[in-house]
Amino acid sequence: GYTVGYEKGKRRKQEEVKAQQEQESNAGEQEGYQQGLEDYKHATVAYNPPQTPAKSKDWNKGFALGYKKAVEIMDLAVKAKKDGYNQGLELDGINIPELYNADEVTRKAYEEGFQTGQHKRTEKLKAQYEKKGFDQGYTLQDISTPRGLAPGIAEAFQKGFVKGEDQKEKDTHKQGFNFAFTSLKYKTPSDDQIDTRVIQWFKEGFQSNKVASPLRAEAYKAGWNIGDKMNIPTKYKDNKAAVDMYEKYYELGQQKQKKTAFEVSTALLVIISTVGIYTLFRRNKNSSEESNIEIYEIEKVAK
Repeated sequence: GYTVGYEKGKRRKQEEVKAQQEQESNAGEQEGYQQGLEDYKHATVAYNPPQTPAKSKDWNKGFALGYKKAVEIMDLAVKAKKDGYNQGLELDGINIPELYNADEVTRKAYEEGFQTGQHKRTEKLKAQYEKKGFDQGYTLQDISTPRGLAPGIAEAFQKGFVKGEDQKEKDTHKQGFNFAFTSLKYKTPSDDQIDTRVIQWFKEGFQSNKVASPLRAEAYKAGWNIGDKMNIPTKYKDNKAAVDMYEKYYELGQQKQKKTAFEVSTALLVIISTVGIYTLFRRNKNSSEESNIEIYEIEKVAK
């Protein structure tokens, strides 16, 4: 009886010790796992998991095991996130592989990657269809939204269409504005197929240019005035049509200035020459008259 009782007590003690060890180990593993996750997130992973002297040997072993598991699972989570991202770029619906679905950390990483990839895919599609809508609107076609598009993408197409129409109006208005620099009179675009809106925008742009006329006068005056250099206003230096017009009228002013100077010089020479000839004529006339008198007197005596 003693032996049997002793053995039972011994086994009970061993089981208690083992249970205590497992409890210590599990507690250490859980804490090590959480610490490993935190260190991984902050990029402070320890090559050798830290030991806590105040804790038992079993606890420290469990901590090291949990820490290493966390690092391994986080390495796998990085791959899961990348794979989820790639799937998001290709598919509308998520399909998590079993490898990543078995653990919450890797599952969430995969889902996060998928959402990021799908967002990028959606944004890329939005940009593509907004560009298509812009091109359609810019050519002033009737809007025709492609069928089967997701609501957000269809909205992007329509948004692009409106932007295209607006840009066409702005560009045409600018063309009309610049045409006022190159032409004194308005001229309707000659294309028979042109949209009536284009004609209207072009005309409005032409009529809105209130600076072309005074700028012409300024350029011509600068060219005509001696010593005035060509100085295009800063506001118009980047406008080719305005620069070309300014240079043209500055040159015309210079030509007029040279012509005027030539005409003045010629007139002065004529005046000077006329005065000289008149003086010479008077002298010759006086001399001739004197000679005639002399001849007259000689003929009178002879008679």
